[in-house]
Amino acid sequence: MNQIFTLIRYDLRSQLRERGTLFLLLAALLLALLGLFESARFESTQRRAVADAASQESTARVKANALANSYFDNPDKPEFAHLQWYRTPIDVRGYAFREHVGFAVKPALPGAALAIGQADLLPAYVRVRAESMESVRTASEIEHPGRLAAGRFDLLFFVVYLWPLFLLALSVSVLTQDRESKRIRALLLQGVGLGRLLLAQIMARVLLASVALVAACGMAALLSGTLAVSADGFAALAAWGGVVLLYSVFWGAVAAAVCAVCHSRMTASFAAFGCWILLAVLLPGAQTAAVRLLAPVPARELYVQAMRDANDEVNANKLASLARFYDSHPEWKPNRTSLDKVSSSVSRIQRAQELEAAMRGVERHHAEARQKQDRWFDSLQIFSPVTLAYQSLATLAGKDKARQQHFLAEVAQHQAQLRDFFQRAIQEAALGDERQPCAKTCLGGYGFRDFDSVPRFRASMALAEAGTPGTRLAALPAWTLALLVLAVLLTGVRRGKGH
Repeated sequence: MNQIFTLIRYDLRSQLRERGTLFLLLAALLLALLGLFESARFESTQRRAVADAASQESTARVKANALANSYFDNPDKPEFAHLQWYRTPIDVRGYAFREHVGFAVKPALPGAALAIGQADLLPAYVRVRAESMESVRTASEIEHPGRLAAGRFDLLFFVVYLWPLFLLALSVSVLTQDRESKRIRALLLQGVGLGRLLLAQIMARVLLASVALVAACGMAALLSGTLAVSADGFAALAAWGGVVLLYSVFWGAVAAAVCAVCHSRMTASFAAFGCWILLAVLLPGAQTAAVRLLAPVPARELYVQAMRDANDEVNANKLASLARFYDSHPEWKPNRTSLDKVSSSVSRIQRAQELEAAMRGVERHHAEARQKQDRWFDSLQIFSPVTLAYQSLATLAGKDKARQQHFLAEVAQHQAQLRDFFQRAIQEAALGDERQPCAKTCLGGYGFRDFDSVPRFRASMALAEAGTPGTRLAALPAWTLALLVLAVLLTGVRRGKGH
């Protein structure tokens, strides 16, 4: 064992004397810091956008209150002469369908700046309208589709795809250099086990480089304010660092298996790059293709056509559906107005509900297809270590798809509350206007001033808690152990053949 430690110390000192190794490490750390900077800049932009949305919502409410106070004090002021009900918040119909400003915001986690992931495709805030969830479903970042398809360079991309290349380049000389220089026989004569020496030297190099990476990124994140200097910030950094170290050890095991069978550094370099292509590109690509084959999602064109057909059906059965609505809500049924004379603004939310009911089967079919695809993807993750690492780091940053779906489920609940609130307000206003018609918008009719009672989105505590990678991450150390055992066995086979 003392011989192993001596050889490790000698190997590390030799690596530190190599300018190429130091330059490579410096380049890797600079790329990591650039990725951290890009992640932090993206997160800062999102937080400013969220703050602007909250300011817009608050400002709109203040202005609506001020306008309502001024208007209902004296509706005959000249400034209100050309007021249009559908473009003003003081009319409940105009407020519900046009002037209401309400946003739902997904809380940011302490480690959000450590990864962008798919956050440029999965918005952190959405505008919620009373009529339907369409504004939420179609919410996306306004960017060129090519850029969204390519993704962004961030710390997550560097760690998952570029950092393994550095680790492989750092490790391919273990044993292969000794084979080239004929030092293997001298090591064997000293009683050194080649399998133990291979694992010890590679893991020493990999762990030392990985600790440097975690320390550099952690210090930069804390000093720049990207991570808060708090218990939550340190916990996020510790969880991120743990996954990075686990992922680095996996690639060290890949390098060990390569070095166990290759005779020269050049051969090991080509073999290591081939392993990177296989594990980082081909395997995740095959996983994605398999998921699409096993659980195909219906084409978007079918959904659009079903939406058009449902809309035609709702329009054709407008009176019958309105009659069913008032039969289930007799307290809102007009006393003197016939159903065919009910204003479209009064029945607008009811028609949206009818459209949702007509689309429920199609929506369920598409949702089940997506859920089946997600289940297959989760099940197949264990066969792709790169995908495991990516999903784990994205989950720690709160940029995973499962958290986005949880967020959208809460938004849907809030939208239902908002719709019910305005449905009641509009129907009661219609009854009041029927009893005492107003030439202008007035209280007792469609007039509205109770802006502070309109439901607002409040994220649950569960949505604000940091996610955990889950038990699937245990597959990563299993891969690592299997590769280490394979490396030791291959080293023994080569020694038995006299190599």
